[in-house]
Amino acid sequence: MKRLSKRRHYLLQVAAWTGLALLTACTGPAGATVSTASRDTAEIRSRIAAIREAILIKSAAGIVRDSTADYALVGPDGVAVDRTAFVIRTEALFARVIAIESLDTAVDRITLTGDRAIVEITQTMVRQEQPPAGGSPVRLWLRYREQHSWIRTEKGWRVREVRFLGAPERLTLPNAPGN
Repeated sequence: MKRLSKRRHYLLQVAAWTGLALLTACTGPAGATVSTASRDTAEIRSRIAAIREAILIKSAAGIVRDSTADYALVGPDGVAVDRTAFVIRTEALFARVIAIESLDTAVDRITLTGDRAIVEITQTMVRQEQPPAGGSPVRLWLRYREQHSWIRTEKGWRVREVRFLGAPERLTLPNAPGN
């Protein structure tokens, strides 16, 4: 087998590194560089993680902290509520929630197009709550899919709209051991 000269070996290394540099500078969605797309995706994921944490501590204001002023939630019935109505409605729900046993938030897809992003998530939760009409607490398993519309602002990525995809799945579970 023929050995490469040091010069050829060096040139091949330079060519390989140049190719790698060109690949990392290639454009991603809507002209964003790969590194920009990666940073945008990481920022959106981080903000979704913060929303998850706000749910776990039952903070309605925390859920919409990273939203735009014109934020809207579109429920499974197609009815939209603004940011203020969302907070009022969610605070009323959280007042009935006794415990959130688990919450899994899966980011299913992030599609970046310039200063906009469409994000799909699936959330699966087990919680105990007091029924709205009163009576004994119930333990529920819930799974719901959402589509978020995000925009890049001078303060970073913000969620503008959350839209339910289909109806949430809901099962009543037996009480947890010790309850």
